[in-house]
Amino acid sequence: MPFLSARVAQTPDAPAIEFMGQTWNYEILNHWVENFTNRFEQRQDSKGARVGIYLSNQPLYIVLIHALARVGAIAVPLNILLTQAELKWQVEQSQCDYIACCEDDYFKMREMAGADRILILVPEYQPKQIPASLRPPPKPDSVQGIFFTSGTAGFPKGAMLTFDNHYASALASAERLPVQKNDRWLLTMPLYHIGGMSIVFRAAIYGIEIVLHSGFDVDKVHHELTHENITHVSLVPTMLHRLLEKYPDFKPSSSLRVILLGGAGAPESLVRKALNLNLPIALTYGLTEATSQVATSTPEQTRAKPGSVGKPLNGTTVSIVDESGKSLPNGKVGEIVVSGKTVMQGYLGRSRLRSPRRGKRDLPTGDVGYLDSDGDLWVLTRRTDLIVSGGENIYPEEVERALMNHPAVSEACVVGLPDPEWGQSVAAAVVLRTPCDGETLLQFLREQVAGYKVPRRIAIIESLPHTASGKLKRAEVASNYFSEMIK
Repeated sequence: MPFLSARVAQTPDAPAIEFMGQTWNYEILNHWVENFTNRFEQRQDSKGARVGIYLSNQPLYIVLIHALARVGAIAVPLNILLTQAELKWQVEQSQCDYIACCEDDYFKMREMAGADRILILVPEYQPKQIPASLRPPPKPDSVQGIFFTSGTAGFPKGAMLTFDNHYASALASAERLPVQKNDRWLLTMPLYHIGGMSIVFRAAIYGIEIVLHSGFDVDKVHHELTHENITHVSLVPTMLHRLLEKYPDFKPSSSLRVILLGGAGAPESLVRKALNLNLPIALTYGLTEATSQVATSTPEQTRAKPGSVGKPLNGTTVSIVDESGKSLPNGKVGEIVVSGKTVMQGYLGRSRLRSPRRGKRDLPTGDVGYLDSDGDLWVLTRRTDLIVSGGENIYPEEVERALMNHPAVSEACVVGLPDPEWGQSVAAAVVLRTPCDGETLLQFLREQVAGYKVPRRIAIIESLPHTASGKLKRAEVASNYFSEMIK
């Protein structure tokens, strides 16, 4: 769907992106996008190509997203925090035809993709004004991007999101959290996460400005929110925790209407602290597989019912089911199942999602919660074993496999522990077959997995507890060996 083209036709002079003190309007952004699109179309296989994107937050990323959509290519955002081995696995799984990166990362990317498949991107802050080529827009139900997310099998899975998914998500979000003509959305979330990427399309559909940061810097964010007329900002609990720790008397500009807080469960103490400062917190529950937001409480609703993430967005249905898949009444705890127009087409390499209800896709989330008597959603546990630290998903089995690659490790159990800053932190209990120390194992892990997956603490023990069927008793490991960190 031609989100950017439609926006340029309506408000070409409206500001589109602000980055490091420089602003581009939608007309200039469109020229920039058209320049890249024309160059990419010179490659015979551009339409339908899968393009891995290895970039930090910068305007070039937003340009590339719109350009790939315009040419009919599929974006594959790559997490820049991953190790070389993790990146190579995702590139191979998604069968990337190309990888787009900056010149500094050329040699790193060439090792996994080959020189002829690398697209070196150069910032063009003054793009040439060229007439747009006539080309058919992508079909609404075609795949816009493949977004890797942690899965219940311990390996990341590629969620295939369509243009229809993004459009439905944008409209439903704007209905719940209304936008206005001159709104400015502060974007510090990584663009390779759906929480960041969704804002790119929403901004074009709404016609608002993205104030883009290269990453989260607590002082810069504080300055923006107190001095620069920001109206919306998306944060994960770790970000808000850091902001309030450093600025306990934080008082944003009166222009700030929404702090969209999600990506991980927000501790009750953090929500209370924010409400005591009269901050406009909108608690949200979302999933990559559902194009970000599923249920969201407005700031007024958050204040009236702290802890609830509110009602599902328009067009999205949330049901609670038991272990047999039977729907449960309000007030009963069970697995959260999501359906609606924002639910992905399916996982890469797997059968598409199906539902007995015509026109809808059911997504069993693995998350546990309940709907109260008002129909508001309460999320109790995020995916049974999944660890969410600073908004990053970490699957214990992935870290356990990496630990057991060390010749000294016989068995490992990785758990998530409560953390006031990160939401959860990673800890590991290991059984050794030969003598070794924790620091050696940590150093080994740093070369195997991304830094945010490396345990903060390792306990070396004699044996691990298991169920009768052989499954690890993670809760018992956490309480027996890391009890002082749980309190």
